[in-house]
Amino acid sequence: MSPELPQEIWKDRLENEIKGLRNLAVIEENSIIREENSIEIMIDIKALGFEYVKDSEGIDLVPKWNHRVFLKINRSFPYPGGIDFAWYSDIFHPNIHPVELSTSDQPGTGYICLNVLKKWSRLSDLETTVKALKLLVENPNPDDPLNYPICGEAAEFFKQNTMDELKVQYNIKEEEEKKETTEESDDIIIIDD
Repeated sequence: MSPELPQEIWKDRLENEIKGLRNLAVIEENSIIREENSIEIMIDIKALGFEYVKDSEGIDLVPKWNHRVFLKINRSFPYPGGIDFAWYSDIFHPNIHPVELSTSDQPGTGYICLNVLKKWSRLSDLETTVKALKLLVENPNPDDPLNYPICGEAAEFFKQNTMDELKVQYNIKEEEEKKETTEESDDIIIIDD
């Protein structure tokens, strides 16, 4: 059995975590579902990513600024196993296998390959994690893709095309990027137990 905080301390911790997410303005309106032993939230990550569009000439990407991530927190939170993330919106990325896949009739898994999720500890927090997800969207790691064909294809693509090159190709100016992503970038510190 996973460790658990006493009920009142757990509820206080959740309220503090939700307050941090509200400060980032990432919680979708009316998306919080509270149960006695869990809470579900839909998060909106604002970051430059790309959506894959089938094209007879090969890969065609469309810039995408809004990304939806499902978050479920259970009674084991903040300990490992007490939190689940699932990436919902379509994205062409080597480290994300979204639930909504435009390239397939089958849904994706929602898996996200991110160290802060793999190394979750009782000292981890949601605000830092959401900031890390934003950085992941903007900085694909083609050397560590998830083991799905679309992620492998994205890995090969991003080995040959950097995000900076894509910004030039799609004429995305820094001012436009700042306008689309209103939150400031902070340093992220990952603490291992």
